[in-house]
Amino acid sequence: MAWFLREVKRVKTGGKNVGVIMKITLKSILGIAAVSAAGALNSTASTVTYDFGQVSGGSTPAGSAPWVEAVFTDVGMPADTVQLTLSGGNLVGSAYVSCWYFNVSPLLNPTALSFTAGGSTGSFTGPSILTGANGFKAGPDGKFDILFAFDSTGDDSTRFNGGDSVTYTISGISGLTADDFNWLSTSAGGSGAYPSAAHIQPGSADGGCPSWINPTTTQILGNARTDQGSVPDSSATLTLLGASLAGIGILRGKLKSRMTR
Repeated sequence: MAWFLREVKRVKTGGKNVGVIMKITLKSILGIAAVSAAGALNSTASTVTYDFGQVSGGSTPAGSAPWVEAVFTDVGMPADTVQLTLSGGNLVGSAYVSCWYFNVSPLLNPTALSFTAGGSTGSFTGPSILTGANGFKAGPDGKFDILFAFDSTGDDSTRFNGGDSVTYTISGISGLTADDFNWLSTSAGGSGAYPSAAHIQPGSADGGCPSWINPTTTQILGNARTDQGSVPDSSATLTLLGASLAGIGILRGKLKSRMTR
């Protein structure tokens, strides 16, 4: 930056219009830096997708896996708002979701979370949403922090079936991100630890037994975490630095060109 200030001082003494050129070009650099900063901040956004294709208890649901899907996406800047979309996906017949379980970072208080229903598809009764640290045992799968309890007493018009979906905006905790929902259940002597679990009930005409299913795959875009810890994202800083240096280099070239005329 020292050489940049020396260049500005030298050029200011060389002509009346150079100062104007310098101001316009400097404004352009600041614009480049602002756009780069916005892009860098957006690059830190995360999406965590759970595709449910594993059975940990009961019978295998009819239809093809993944039977249901859950997607957490960062939507806030600052990142304190997360969007969750639950989809009935490939459930067939009258099979429906009765309970859906999730975890949140143990550093956060799940009871502080606020859920606001957004858009939905299909006909079903909205679930009751319960929260509590390790408050909900999901069959053989351990203890979870969040429970979506869907209707189990009605018929296909009130139950969460195949093809149904609902979106929630989750807030209430400063700095909340999608990565905060990428945590394993607390062991309770069951079949294993999972980031999520769903209880699938067969319809009255479908036969079979209820199923406990879990994510087969977890797709993470953005600030992926490993070993249940955060991984710093340096790409934002490098992007902004590179764009700013490129802009300063352009200005230096123009200033030198002006001096040689």
